Amino acid sequence: MRPMLVSMLLALSALATSSAAPAADFPSRPIKFIVPFSPGTGMDSIARQVGEKISQKFGQPVVVENRTGVSGHIGAELAARAPADGHTLLVTARNISITGLLYPSATFDAAKDLVPVGIAAWGGTTLVANPKTKFNNLRELLAQAKAAPGKVTFASAGVGSPSHISLELFQVATGAQFLHVPYKGTGPAVTDLVAGHVDIALLATHTIMPFVTRGQLKAISVAAQKRHRLAPGVPALSEDGVTNFSDDTAWYGFLAPAGTPAEIVTRWNTEIRAVLNSPEVKTSLEKIGLDIRPSTVDEMRAVLVKERGEIAEIIKKNNIKGE
Repeated sequence: MRPMLVSMLLALSALATSSAAPAADFPSRPIKFIVPFSPGTGMDSIARQVGEKISQKFGQPVVVENRTGVSGHIGAELAARAPADGHTLLVTARNISITGLLYPSATFDAAKDLVPVGIAAWGGTTLVANPKTKFNNLRELLAQAKAAPGKVTFASAGVGSPSHISLELFQVATGAQFLHVPYKGTGPAVTDLVAGHVDIALLATHTIMPFVTRGQLKAISVAAQKRHRLAPGVPALSEDGVTNFSDDTAWYGFLAPAGTPAEIVTRWNTEIRAVLNSPEVKTSLEKIGLDIRPSTVDEMRAVLVKERGEIAEIIKKNNIKGE
């Protein structure tokens, strides 16, 4: 065999070996799950429960790091800038489709710098109010809001957050006008809502139902076309005549830095789906109101593409700008 041909074959063999090495050696050190919101959120619960099982399976620690700020943008950018070797994943929600449009950056583009690993679960939202407000159902709320536009205050987890986008869509669907009060996260928004400093909010059902159960908040409507299993006594928006708005398509899932080897992304998807489908984890997460429906990588990619187009239209139409 000619020396040149031998050299070429050896080079190709080395290249094949080196490209397969990352998957073969993975994981080789502790793993980090970055959650861009505070503890207690749906994505945080998913990260911690999946992380515990993955740690047992891989034999490596899984650290859940909550990096809050700018409606999830700070944590997302941190994850995008991490080494693309599979040891760092972003555990987030549909906010990633929003902040990328509101906070364009020359150094970070969520659509280009992050790749889908898989959707873990879906959730819904519930319209809640401070108990001292004078309205007790949706019809009374809308009547008051339309009689005095901009007087009823509406809390969100921040400009550009899913709860803010939901507010904009809710106003369009009902014809009511509210005063938007953005907070730096769900926690502060709920705190002020309970204290009576703001009137209403449209937040994740699994997050706010404990406050409703304790009497600290009153549930007005489930933002869906049917009632939620965690709140069977709370009417759906459709029961009060709002049939053109639903907010039960909020997803929670995993993404990786762009450039992460495809075989590692595929392995992550396989391992995470196995954990989520295990009876212990599935039952635990469904108890807090999440609908566990793990997706493939391609299914998550399709959701992101569709969602980004829809949200871009909403942001443009309503002239929503990042702070």
